[in-house]
Amino acid sequence: MALSRIPNRKLHPQSVPNLALAQVTLEALLMPPNKAEERRLLVAQDERQEKLDDDPLGPAKGIVNGLRLSVTLWSFIALVVLLMR
Repeated sequence: MALSRIPNRKLHPQSVPNLALAQVTLEALLMPPNKAEERRLLVAQDERQEKLDDDPLGPAKGIVNGLRLSVTLWSFIALVVLLMR
């Protein structure tokens, strides 16, 4: 049955703002990004990459964080085992 033939078809009061919000959101998602904004994002990404590349203690920090995680997990396992007794 076609929508135009459905009797008593009325819009609900809350559906009109939801439809408008959906349309604005869709337009914002489909709009091509601004060139200046794109350049700014690229500069920010480059700066973050430089900070990551310049860290001489990066591998050591990774090892320390891994050890912390291991100790935390083994402590949790030991606690569960002790509480199960």
